[in-house]
Amino acid sequence: MRQRLPLVLFLTLHIFVSGVFSTSILTIENKCNQTIWPVIFSWRSQVSTTGFTLKSGEARAIPAPSSWYGLISARTLCSNDSTGNFTCATGDCQSRGIECPGSYSWSPVTYILFRIDDGGTNSYTISLEYGYNLPLKVVPSIPTCISSGCMVDLSKTCPNDLKKFVGRDLVACNSACRESGSQENCCTRYFNSKQTCKPTQYVQNLDRACPYAYSYAFNDNNSTFTCTNSTDYVITFCPSSIPNIT
Repeated sequence: MRQRLPLVLFLTLHIFVSGVFSTSILTIENKCNQTIWPVIFSWRSQVSTTGFTLKSGEARAIPAPSSWYGLISARTLCSNDSTGNFTCATGDCQSRGIECPGSYSWSPVTYILFRIDDGGTNSYTISLEYGYNLPLKVVPSIPTCISSGCMVDLSKTCPNDLKKFVGRDLVACNSACRESGSQENCCTRYFNSKQTCKPTQYVQNLDRACPYAYSYAFNDNNSTFTCTNSTDYVITFCPSSIPNIT
């Protein structure tokens, strides 16, 4: 037993140092003047929650395990309907509850796609491919890594036929693909190439407002930012400003 103990300690230390147990901390903060309900969906590995309530001014830190691949978005204007089901005006994950387990249906909201410790690096992409509902920014903990964000004036940027209202309040912008489902707008079949799939007015407007966000299938605006796998991130919804990337 005495001879085996150092080997066990060595293997344990090696596993820890090699990054099997390494995590990145994703801190989600709400600077909006309303409550939001963040959604965390995982394609690979899992985090501790899939959805929760975040009141104005609150923040929550979520450990993301090594090799995690997933997205973060936020729902707005949520409540229980007359049958007790939990529904949201934007970003609803159709789970009928605050948590969002199981499959995921794309909604017209602002997304952040993360890959944690993927081949020794982390990366994130702000995506407007399916729509936009809230401004946000992403700030890595390592100063040499690039921060990015997207802040849009929907009344000026979103085409009229894609605007989504609750009463008289403009709450989101749908993408042309989600709105029409056409092959041309969704870059499918004959239009599944950069030569045949051209940016819609939605894409052109969003590219001007958020030039470093991913907006359609053949976007080539360098919207994915990478850093080392020891990076933590702060994701802020409704920031007062966004980083100026040169």
